[in-house]
Amino acid sequence: MTALLAAGLFVPFCTAQVLQNHTRDQQPPPNNESKINAKPKKRGPRAIAVVEFMPGGKARLVPIALWINDRFYDASLYGANPEPMALEPETVYEATAYGEPTGLFTVTTPEEVKGSWVADGTWKPHLAMDEKMAQQKSKEAKPKPKGYDVNSERPVLKRPGDSSGSSSQSGSGNSGSTTQTASSGSSPSAPSSPEPSDRPVLKKPTSSTPDSDGGTTTAQPSPSSTAPTDATVSASSPDEGDPNRPVLRRGKPQQQAPSASATTAELQQQTTATQDGESRIKTTMAQLNHQSFPAISDANAPESRSMMYSLSAAERANKADQLRALALDELGKFSSTRHTPALPKNVAITNYDLRVFDLDFSNSPTFVLTAALPIAGAKSLRGSEFNYYVTVVAREDINGIPIKIFSIVSDSNHLDAYPRMEIIDAVDADANGRGDLLFRQYSDGGISYGLYRVYPYDLQKVFEGGASL
Repeated sequence: MTALLAAGLFVPFCTAQVLQNHTRDQQPPPNNESKINAKPKKRGPRAIAVVEFMPGGKARLVPIALWINDRFYDASLYGANPEPMALEPETVYEATAYGEPTGLFTVTTPEEVKGSWVADGTWKPHLAMDEKMAQQKSKEAKPKPKGYDVNSERPVLKRPGDSSGSSSQSGSGNSGSTTQTASSGSSPSAPSSPEPSDRPVLKKPTSSTPDSDGGTTTAQPSPSSTAPTDATVSASSPDEGDPNRPVLRRGKPQQQAPSASATTAELQQQTTATQDGESRIKTTMAQLNHQSFPAISDANAPESRSMMYSLSAAERANKADQLRALALDELGKFSSTRHTPALPKNVAITNYDLRVFDLDFSNSPTFVLTAALPIAGAKSLRGSEFNYYVTVVAREDINGIPIKIFSIVSDSNHLDAYPRMEIIDAVDADANGRGDLLFRQYSDGGISYGLYRVYPYDLQKVFEGGASL
């Protein structure tokens, strides 16, 4: 009996506890608890591309990657209908250099060229800070000029010494404005007409000026033009048939055509790439510095920051010597293990590109050196000049000495096995505040692009895709 009585009391007690716990689980957590335990909201799509400047200054866009729901997808294939989603007309990309805005590219015409998707568009260079301040100042409210009718909120324009002309011009306003203007020329007590220096000067905004070759330049937009960021973002879906389709940064195509004068003078001196694997990569490093920029399209893009690590001229020269020594060491190891032309004695790397980045706000530099070393008298299998290609990524140790964390070497005869890697720039690919290195990769099969993440002692590939000719 005692056991039965205890069991009868234990069952209701357990039932009450279960109901209490269930009720507690159904109640919403406190505000502070929900904020702490809440999962971060997934960001919308973020497209990474490359803006390339062709001979003559014409710009085109090559899609690389799409960051959606914490994953990278190939932007040259994703959402093709028939063009990929990243190249839908009116999509706006912001090009950057060392993380700083350098211009806006608006897609106008996507096209497939020999199996690779690219897009033509309009290029608008980023305004310098002093030019932006001048535009903002020109838009500030100015004091109303003399002759302004506050009742009709319309300016009354006068011609000096011609009261009849003023009456006829202002007659389209209210009657009080017409009477006051007409009587100002005959009444001695009326205020005299304003001096020419006090009259408002009306000018039509000029968005383009003729070039010497008959083209137009868009490097100096008019003060009345709309700011790029205000005119380009739209919340509407790019595909009305699919309301769930991700939305990139959208905008109206700009009317002005791109021209060589809208970019730097170096862009006019670039060579035309051909379909041959070797001749396609003969552009010098000096030209590659100004040939292309990474670009991002993101409707909710975070604020950008500079990824440049500043060095004095003496510091840069010293680091360049150290990086070139590392590159020569890698070239020596490569040539000694393969049947390739030996490196000449006292050889020096003179054709190189050195970039120094601060990728993670740590004030710790990341060095990237890409170089080409021609071997005099040696010929490739195609009969052209023989070249070695080397890329070295390094970080400093506690003594400030660059230590190699990654390297790759190739030559004119081994592009099928070892691609030539050319640094484009650093880019915040997944909007996490860190910079990733974007490389263009040349091989016998064509051109691809790779995103690499830098760690203290390693470099890891996070994405490879995209293609161009």
